[in-house]
Amino acid sequence: MKKPIAIMVVIHNDLQDYPREKLYEDYFGWLKTELEDISGRPVFIHMSDKEDVTELSDYNYRNDDPGAAVMGWKQKTEELYRSIYKQQSFHSGLVKILLLTRYNIDETLWGLLGGVAGVTFMRSYAAIAAITSRNAPAHEIGHMLGATHEDSEVHFAGWWQDSVMLADPASPFRGNSYKFSEKNRQNMREYLENFP
Repeated sequence: MKKPIAIMVVIHNDLQDYPREKLYEDYFGWLKTELEDISGRPVFIHMSDKEDVTELSDYNYRNDDPGAAVMGWKQKTEELYRSIYKQQSFHSGLVKILLLTRYNIDETLWGLLGGVAGVTFMRSYAAIAAITSRNAPAHEIGHMLGATHEDSEVHFAGWWQDSVMLADPASPFRGNSYKFSEKNRQNMREYLENFP
């Protein structure tokens, strides 16, 4: 049996008043099904409790340089990353840690008019994503699993819908398909083939 994908969602302090179940339902329930279909692997999404990750849930992610924000997050989560993949059921490349935030990373009017809703490095284990976009957490997880902007697409099903990795100026006027494009599904499968 293939090793599972583990996604640890660290809920930032600025989201502590949101019901955990609602965050999971809105941003991760459909994503779990989509990733299991793409990968043929079990996917575990753990929504952290503040008490479990006190030293992480207060990370100061707001930054005019999103790259610096995610680099700091990656350094801050190194110990947690190692402790998860030391468990026998996980492989290091299949462990991902996402900081879920209320606001965009940059200071652009608290995310109301543009701004960066998420950031990671391609195939990294660490990412930051805001709930200012329904797609942002899935989009960043997609990058961590090898999906690209270039291989995204727009579908028409009564109205135009973006695949998960598409983000352009017209996106707010289109719907969301809650699916990865076929090319990105293949990109993710190719990345995952590197792991048992």
